[in-house]
Amino acid sequence: MKINFNNLLWAICFALLVCSGCKTDSIAKDLEKLEVQDDKSTVLNAVADHVIETGMNLAQINAVIAGASSGQTVYVQPGTYAITGKIVMKTGVSLVKQTTTNPIFDASGSSALLVMNYTTDMSNCVISGITFWNVRFSVVSSASTTFKYCIFDYGKRAVNTNKTNNLKDAYLEFKDTNLSQVSNCVFSHRAADAGRGVWVKNTTNAKIINNTFGNGGTTGYFVTAINDNSQSNSLIDGNVMQRNVALNAIDSLTDHGIYAHSFNGLTISNNTVSGWPATASGGSIKARNGQNLNISNNTLNDSGILLYEYISGTAFPYLKNVIVSNNTINMASAANDMYHGIGYYRDNTSHSEYSIRIADNTLPNGAIYVMSANINATDFNAAGGGVYNNDIATGYLLLKTGISNSGNY
Repeated sequence: MKINFNNLLWAICFALLVCSGCKTDSIAKDLEKLEVQDDKSTVLNAVADHVIETGMNLAQINAVIAGASSGQTVYVQPGTYAITGKIVMKTGVSLVKQTTTNPIFDASGSSALLVMNYTTDMSNCVISGITFWNVRFSVVSSASTTFKYCIFDYGKRAVNTNKTNNLKDAYLEFKDTNLSQVSNCVFSHRAADAGRGVWVKNTTNAKIINNTFGNGGTTGYFVTAINDNSQSNSLIDGNVMQRNVALNAIDSLTDHGIYAHSFNGLTISNNTVSGWPATASGGSIKARNGQNLNISNNTLNDSGILLYEYISGTAFPYLKNVIVSNNTINMASAANDMYHGIGYYRDNTSHSEYSIRIADNTLPNGAIYVMSANINATDFNAAGGGVYNNDIATGYLLLKTGISNSGNY
């Protein structure tokens, strides 16, 4: 048989090219697999580099946080960590529990509340699912700082202090911040170490929502649950506050369930407050000297709502644009004073209230008391103000002459 060498040569070259192509494709696929594996390794290493591991000390904890970049999350393994100084945060870095179990950052070895001071280094940070013992956070000038699903307990009160000479006993304090949020947290104070929960000062767009303050017993030793001195657009909603009534006998540690003053734009809604006494030092809610206030749909047990306009001690020498509506106030017994229901008092003679509306509240055994001699009825009634459609049942309706009222029964 005659062989065509030219055709054979072309056939051999084609076979080599095909084989070479197969090898090239195989190499490419292998390289692709290695790249994927390398990416996975990089991700795993990145996660590993940002995990606070059980048994780490404070220096190691801070080193892990320092290794994270803005937008990243540092995860905390379960365990109890001895905290002897400041947890150094970074802007945009979040601190989150790694499992369903809250890790505990324990500063109970300190003789007083361990104070951690932050500024913009807490901006855009989320602290979630961490338990803090004897730790106080003071956050100034930050933006978008969030605490959620955290537990605060075992805070120690400074020796020989009371509600007036120690105003630094809140676990969380925000000052000059924007978009701070505290949600779904649990706050506890124990016997001999009464204190506050959250305090917002000169803030904008603050939210304190769906938190629990005390259990009415062993963890309910609160001076005040929430203090609000917000600048604008503050929301206190859906919180449950249960104070131990044993504290009622200690006037120096009794200062209202929610205490708001010098505010501009504040909503207090859907909260349940129990355990504060019906006295000038108590009250489930006290609001004084501010504007644009809405107190609505709260359930208040043992004491009610106190509205005040004082002549001094505030940048707001007035109380205006106030709505108190659809609240339920449950009193142990009726009394014809301003402390057993909804009361308003003004000692300021230089300025006036404006548009105070008290409507659709249920006080089956309480009182509505608006009797201060300095009240200007015309200004009280302005823009829909007045006292309307409240269920007082066996309580008292005591109003200064001239205040608009109807439908109360």
